[in-house]
Amino acid sequence: MPLYEYQCSDCAREFDALRPIHRADEIIDCPACGSRRVQRKISIIALKIDAASPRSGGACCGGSCGCASRSDTTD
Repeated sequence: MPLYEYQCSDCAREFDALRPIHRADEIIDCPACGSRRVQRKISIIALKIDAASPRSGGACCGGSCGCASRSDTTD
């Protein structure tokens, strides 16, 4: 079940709620003040890739694109 972020228009409290996708935009009460004037926020997902580590497994030269194996070969 997805975790959604909401913000109350009355008290400005931000909170999360686990809800089925089909209920994401249904009215939900603010847990702080009980207001029903709550809006769903757009969530930002941040991913951190350690580019300095050759074993990071996702960045260029992290092995996933094959560049690390090509640069390590000798003729």
